[in-house]
Amino acid sequence: MNDTKITKERIQNHFAYSWWKYVLLAVFAVFGWNMVYTMTKYQAPPDRRLGIYFVTHPIDSGMLDQIQNAVLEDFPGLEEVRCHSVVFSEEDDYYGSIQLSTYIGAGEGDVYIMSRRQFSRYAPGGAFLALDDAVKTVAIDAQGLNVESGYARNEDTGERELYAIPANALYGMLDYGIDNRDLMICVMRYSKNMDTAIQCANWFVQTMQAPKPEWLAEVEPEQNMGELIEDYPSY
Repeated sequence: MNDTKITKERIQNHFAYSWWKYVLLAVFAVFGWNMVYTMTKYQAPPDRRLGIYFVTHPIDSGMLDQIQNAVLEDFPGLEEVRCHSVVFSEEDDYYGSIQLSTYIGAGEGDVYIMSRRQFSRYAPGGAFLALDDAVKTVAIDAQGLNVESGYARNEDTGERELYAIPANALYGMLDYGIDNRDLMICVMRYSKNMDTAIQCANWFVQTMQAPKPEWLAEVEPEQNMGELIEDYPSY
């Protein structure tokens, strides 16, 4: 008859040769728990969440949190607002380009605030919603703003349309550590919460308008701002 008695020596031998099985089992247990948690965790429906992508210099996470909280406070119908920073630099924008291409290609996000350089790359291809009607109906109140630089010609239709609201007069962004002077406010064409995205674009236009700070006028005179100041009439 087989000797099946459990002894201390047998237990030690078992764990000496089979310890990896328990490690693997623990890994699978943790992975399985994470999968179950992710699948069962409550997620706000598309019409109750908003994604805002800042495509510019690095922005402090605390400032992004402040913007998220401010938007949530002014849009009580939203359950979730997420602000993301996609970093571009003068020296190297390779990683930022990959990130941005991935987000836009996947149709992620609702509102994009990006440099004119990036805007000129993506707007002609139809990545963003044409805002002509939104401005005409004052869903986005751009009165007093020079929106000429927000136009681009659609590659498919050949039509010249308004795809962004320039933020060069929205100096309130400086309070959040965001250099506004070359930024464009766009609405993702494939937003799953389009009405709120348009309202959010208008929120930025209305809440961020502020006089140009004196310190900025001193360090960067008007005559040196180049293409940021354009001799076009406002909309």
